[in-house]
Formats: sequence, structure tokens, C-alpha cells
Amino acid sequence: MKITKQQSGDILVVGVSGELDHHSSALLKSEIGAELDKGGVRHIILDLRELTFMDSSGLGVLLGRYKELGKWQGKMLAFGLQPVVEKMFRLTGLNQLIPVHPDLASCYKALGV
Repeated sequence: MKITKQQSGDILVVGVSGELDHHSSALLKSEIGAELDKGGVRHIILDLRELTFMDSSGLGVLLGRYKELGKWQGKMLAFGLQPVVEKMFRLTGLNQLIPVHPDLASCYKALGV
């Protein structure tokens, strides 16, 4: 798994590629956690265009970071879901908490940027 991060104002865009599973979920948790600990991040946009697989551990990490953003009334959005990941979002109801958008521009628009 590869993780990229780019912050613009109070929005952190996190790109995840490869597989997000029980072997790699701790890395994503710590990477996002480190950015949240620095302060200044209120919203997270997940770029999942290159995420090819996600299991329940990955879902747990995303849900945990979503709850953490709630402390600051922040939002988490996602875009670029591959069919297998999109199916996981729908089956678990995660798409009800983390809105899925077609692209990065629509995520920024949803956040009022």
C-alpha cells in the first residue's frame, strides 16, 4: 500500500493505492493520525482511485478517522472508488457516513471551497 498526503488549508487529501487490509491498516491509521495530531486539519478527502482492495480492517480505520473528525464538526469525503471498494462502501453503509463523489473537484465543492 502507498499513501500520499496533501494539505490545502484545513483539508487533507489522502491518496491510498494498493490493498488496505489488516496488514496495512495500521499504517494508514498512523499516517492520518499524525496529521490530525498536528492540528489544522478539519476535513479529509480520500482519493481511492488506486485502491484495489479493502477489508474490514480498512473500513475500521476509515470509520475511526471519520469519528475523530466529528470532534471538530469536520467531514470526510471520498472519490474514485473502484467497483470492489464501492461495493464494500454500499454493503456496510459507509457511503451514508462518508459521501462518495465522482472527482476531487466535486469533493472541494461539497466542502464549500
